[in-house]
Amino acid sequence: MFAWKKFLISLVGLLLLISALLYARNLSYLIPGYHFFVYTPTKYSKTLTEIRQKKQGKKNANLTQQQQFLVESLTQKVFPYWYGTRWNFYGTTLTPGEGSIACGYFVTTTLQAISYPIDRVKLAKCASEKMIRALVQPRYIWHFNGMDLLPFCSGLLEKGKGLYIIGLDNHTGYLWAKGNGELRFIHSSGRFPFCVINEDARESVVLRISRYKVVGKISADEKFLQHWFE
Repeated sequence: MFAWKKFLISLVGLLLLISALLYARNLSYLIPGYHFFVYTPTKYSKTLTEIRQKKQGKKNANLTQQQQFLVESLTQKVFPYWYGTRWNFYGTTLTPGEGSIACGYFVTTTLQAISYPIDRVKLAKCASEKMIRALVQPRYIWHFNGMDLLPFCSGLLEKGKGLYIIGLDNHTGYLWAKGNGELRFIHSSGRFPFCVINEDARESVVLRISRYKVVGKISADEKFLQHWFE
């Protein structure tokens, strides 16, 4: 009996240590129970309802306020629910934490979640640049093909704070330029840990190995915002 208690105490200690390390690395969504206790489907539904209600009050706001509301709605309200959701090439789930989600479907599903008028399935199956061009005006789209990772990140940051959709060789996701030189890559990753993650763009293997990079700045595009607020 004593040996079993000692084993259980050691196991709990190990789990707590792993949880602390994941939390310190901003990977708390990999801790067991993340979707069961914290970011639950019920809370997700309530969050989406709150976004829809607040959006009504932003219809007559100025462009800057609408831009801020878009970025906040996705990065602060919607994305956290999706972190840790399993990746699968054919994943199409509408519920974070349940089933799996492919990279293209992650982008279109989160836009649909905030009530953006979008053909979720059709665009998720498109080549990434085609999807971006369907959403963003040409003057807010830039190519960084053949550019190494750090110069790419620096070049992207020169386009200013905000939220971007990025298309890669065989992948897509979001880039969030937070300000103060911080750039986050939010995507459903087909590499370890094979789930939706929020990582430092400068450390992303996925970004580094892709020679093709096209970005569209959705938060700057007044037509994108107009469609959202219609």
